[in-house]
Amino acid sequence: MSFTPTPIVGGDAFEQACAIGLEADRELALSADPAATLRKYWDEIVAQGWLEAEGELADLAALAGGAGRGGLPLPVALSCGVIPFLLGRRRDLLEHRIALILPEAAVDDPADALRLEGGRLTGAVVGIETPPDPTHVLVVLDDALLFAPVDGVTRYQRIDAKPAADFRFNGTPVEVLESGITARAEQARDLGALLTCIEAVSAAGAVIEQTIAYLLNRVQFGVPLATHQALRHRVAEMYVEYENLRGLAAQALRHGSEEWRDIAFAKLRLGEAGRFIAQAAIQCHGGMGMTEDVAAIRLARRIMMAEFEYGDRSFQMRRLLDAHRAAA
Repeated sequence: MSFTPTPIVGGDAFEQACAIGLEADRELALSADPAATLRKYWDEIVAQGWLEAEGELADLAALAGGAGRGGLPLPVALSCGVIPFLLGRRRDLLEHRIALILPEAAVDDPADALRLEGGRLTGAVVGIETPPDPTHVLVVLDDALLFAPVDGVTRYQRIDAKPAADFRFNGTPVEVLESGITARAEQARDLGALLTCIEAVSAAGAVIEQTIAYLLNRVQFGVPLATHQALRHRVAEMYVEYENLRGLAAQALRHGSEEWRDIAFAKLRLGEAGRFIAQAAIQCHGGMGMTEDVAAIRLARRIMMAEFEYGDRSFQMRRLLDAHRAAA
């Protein structure tokens, strides 16, 4: 009973991202100031040139995969892939810490929906993934790409330790970077969904590997937990779900971010398989599965949160059904 996951895209970038993630995860588990720790590792990946990398999609996939395996709680898909893609030639703006608000961003009150009037932005959104201490936001609104300074903001950490924020704009002046942005914004969202799938697959592989190690080494009533057939069956089910999800993510990566259906299928499956793997890992760890001390449990929370980034399973299902009906 052993398992070693194979990265979808390996190499030096994967190993570097994994090493940084493992170090950050260990430090955060003991940190009295998580926000300061996140800023420290954000500065490190910026210094490494992750945000300004202009490599192939495979290079971004390697970073996302390494971050997933190492449990790096920073917005790798967002800041290394999606935002540079949206900015295009305005990569000079990457010197700022930028969050992204897409049209489907959550709002607490429909009356607070974002609106642009006279070059000023008004409204509020919640639950936005951000880099540590964001200074600016990109907003996709009314077929335009807007760039604005952060106005009213409430910062916090999600359950997977990633930084997030609620934003409120009260007539905030904006710069219109580009019009006619809808199609490219959809491609950017699909790129984010693809990288998120790869990150989650890598995290799921690490969770299964660590769960097996726990079951082999944890002794109860004189025997390892791995001797119990019910737990072995549960791990086998986790592995089947993992391989299915990994295959869909690898297929989507081969076809690239322009083949949105493959990405939508992978992201839809992530919502189902990822949650099963995460919940099964928590169950296999028993009481330890409810503590902060186990790395596999912190990864499990990351996998569960990944479902809601760049379109959850309901969003992806609607897209696929609408496309099918339109083609019928």
